[in-house]
Amino acid sequence: MNSTSKDLVFVSYRRQDSSAAARWLAQTVSRTFGAQSVFVDTESIRMGDEWPARIDQALGFATILIAVIGERWLRIADDAGRRRLDKEDDWVRNEIAHALEQKLHVIPLLLAGTKLPKKNELPAPLERLTSRQAFDLRDDRWESDLALLLARLEELGLARDGARSIRYPTPRLTLQELSRDEISAALKQLPGWQMKETDIPGKEALKKGVELTRVYEFASFEDAIAFMGEAARHVSEVDHHPRWENIWRNVSIWLTTWDIGHRPSQLDIELADFLERLREKYPPARPRRTAGQPRL
Repeated sequence: MNSTSKDLVFVSYRRQDSSAAARWLAQTVSRTFGAQSVFVDTESIRMGDEWPARIDQALGFATILIAVIGERWLRIADDAGRRRLDKEDDWVRNEIAHALEQKLHVIPLLLAGTKLPKKNELPAPLERLTSRQAFDLRDDRWESDLALLLARLEELGLARDGARSIRYPTPRLTLQELSRDEISAALKQLPGWQMKETDIPGKEALKKGVELTRVYEFASFEDAIAFMGEAARHVSEVDHHPRWENIWRNVSIWLTTWDIGHRPSQLDIELADFLERLREKYPPARPRRTAGQPRL
């Protein structure tokens, strides 16, 4: 880490409580915003480094602290049975206390349904943690919750890394994710469309997104571009945007709803239906020329 580091995320956690989740979170932030964007002790402190000095240095650079809190975080005790949070030399206690004192952005990250501790359950230096808006990272909604967390980090100033930097809108809609049965039923009315798990450009840190996808082939390149232009006007009106790509006479389309963590919603079904009807206005694609057949 160098002295010009900006917008550093410090991941604070208890090894006996949330070691795996903390490391996965740090790796996710690193892949999304770059290796210099995050500090977690097991990954960022190298062999031979002076442990307290590196912790202090990282806290000095940090603008955001994520306190990873699992179900054992509050109760973990030392060999004498004394709760570690009550000890003045406890690392986790001091990391969070420093962040609160310095008025950093502190995000309590609650794992698997863990509740935010009550004020009377915390030592005095950590009482203000209860006034910070907590974030739930649920096992059954890991990808969509993580997408929202990354979006929040971006709002707080982190910039996505290099070539993968793709800006997505801030989630602002509350929609119901369609079940697989609902999607399958809708796709019966949309021949050629498929549901696929895909990597989301600029969101490689996430495991997978779910998209509805279709490839249209047109009679000419000009028709393909005209189709996209006409579709773009409708897309702007409904304010729901596809991911698409044009290669010669082909237009590949992927539909998903960012606001609910890259999952299909009714908006995607409606847009797919519109695109199907729009495609019918254009001539069918010319038959493919077989090898040796002269160009007409």
